[in-house]
Amino acid sequence: MNLPEDPDWLSPERIEGARKVMEERVARRDFLKRACGWAGGLVLAGALGGVIGCGAEEVAKNTAPASSPATTPAAANPAGADLAIARGSGDPGVLARKAVDALGGMGRFVKPGNVVVIKPNASFMDGPQGGTSTHPSVVSEVISMCRQAGAGRVIVTDHCLRGDYQTCFEKNGIGAAVRAAGGEVIAYGGSDSSQGRVTQIPGGVAMRQASIYPVVLDADVFITVPKAKHHSGAGLSLGMKNLIGVTANMSNVHNNGLHEGIADIASVVRPDLSVIDASIVLTSNGPGGPGQIKDLGTVIASSDFVAADSYACTLFGMTPESVGYVAAAGRRGLGKTDYNSLKIANV
Repeated sequence: MNLPEDPDWLSPERIEGARKVMEERVARRDFLKRACGWAGGLVLAGALGGVIGCGAEEVAKNTAPASSPATTPAAANPAGADLAIARGSGDPGVLARKAVDALGGMGRFVKPGNVVVIKPNASFMDGPQGGTSTHPSVVSEVISMCRQAGAGRVIVTDHCLRGDYQTCFEKNGIGAAVRAAGGEVIAYGGSDSSQGRVTQIPGGVAMRQASIYPVVLDADVFITVPKAKHHSGAGLSLGMKNLIGVTANMSNVHNNGLHEGIADIASVVRPDLSVIDASIVLTSNGPGGPGQIKDLGTVIASSDFVAADSYACTLFGMTPESVGYVAAAGRRGLGKTDYNSLKIANV
């Protein structure tokens, strides 16, 4: 090695100067490497974004009707959408699964070992074509999803209005659907008013207490699975109206201010999930019919039961404010009547 002849080449000043030059060169090389990486990433992200964006745009064009509310892609929230609207012809059970999947799947609500209670409209004896009872396929699919999520027990319950519950569940097809899906029925006949548990309603407006069936109160997860339909007293029967069937003395709710009473019940029996069957709906002479029916081919699912009811109102040309119990629940902060403020998926 030939060393410089300059005697001052090892001076502290020269060494410090050399060190700074080397640091600057290393820093510059590091910056260039990073810059190249960033540029490549941006190019790749742009390309992928273009592909994904085009696909999402095409799906939206093909699936979302012109009247659909503004939507945010469910993928933007790891847990899924807050409100899902599934439409299509054919089996409404398929629509129910699509709607729940868009929320993030049943595993978002049901954990292994949970006791799940499902409350359909099972009070009337006509089948799905009458538009008065929840479609058996929807009930079956909700049970299956709970089972697949690891539920320890899945119980289907209702307080039937006409006759004994065994006859109701068999004639409307829900009993067979429950058995086929691996659920069990714990339900009550029209004359039963003795098996409820007196439950206080803090802040109740129409009711300070209610006799509620223990099977509902003791559940780990409670799911309302109503049939959307006309109701002569309440305007519409939806997810919250469906909750009257968890009480042992239903006439108390009707006789003490129906709309506020429904909101009172909803304040102590809050569904973890609402899956509204709006496939074939009764549009007149509800809740028991017979009346005019309409095939809407729709199932609504939401973690916000007030939002689910609020959107369902629009299927009948109504607003949340025009259905008393929905408006009351919104005023109390039980959920959102302004469903467009939520993350919505159309599937």
